[in-house]
Amino acid sequence: MSILTNPLYRPLLEVARTARNGVVYGGKIRFSHALVINLLYRSGSLRPRMIEVLKATKNHAEVLASFAVIYKMVLGVLVNEQVLGSNSKALSKFVAGCFGSWIVYSQHFGYFHPGITHQITLYCFSRVLLAVSKIILDQYLNCSNPSFKVAGTSMQNYKNLSLNQKSKLKQQYYNKAWKYFAVLTWGLVMFIYDYQPQYLQSSLRHSMHYIYDVELDSWGTWKEFFGI
Repeated sequence: MSILTNPLYRPLLEVARTARNGVVYGGKIRFSHALVINLLYRSGSLRPRMIEVLKATKNHAEVLASFAVIYKMVLGVLVNEQVLGSNSKALSKFVAGCFGSWIVYSQHFGYFHPGITHQITLYCFSRVLLAVSKIILDQYLNCSNPSFKVAGTSMQNYKNLSLNQKSKLKQQYYNKAWKYFAVLTWGLVMFIYDYQPQYLQSSLRHSMHYIYDVELDSWGTWKEFFGI
């Protein structure tokens, strides 16, 4: 029996695999992003700019891989040792996620790049907020059983709707949640950028300066205007 098929080594292999996946995914995401930003918005010789790209890629990969390793190791201990009980895998995942985030994303220890950990955390926050709003909506619909007027029919209780009608109804509210979230987010971003821009994350601040502060630019020719 080889190591790959030996159940004894399976937990270690899973940790190694998740670390590898974190490195690959983080490298792909950050390399392309950093490369475009440096080529389009940075000036200077090419070599130091490419070094910045590689450093950003390395930092992003380290963050994702480190969290993945810590999460899988802690989860393995909690589940296999039944620390939180025999039927608490979901709670174990929550605790493992919190512990891994405390090590990697909270900047409590200062081991990882703060800009990258902030970006990833804020990215996840928006997704979590939208997911929570959907969970609350589903709980409300299933528990309160409100009535709705469906096209071509009279008022009906939610539980009496067909699966297709329920899906369309929930999608309408999901879309509204996203619209309100997008409107509020960008309204606040533009307000903060004008009011106290130093509180925004640096890469967001720099990109907004490049895009929106065109009144500070000057152009003598069309070539300069189009950046040719």
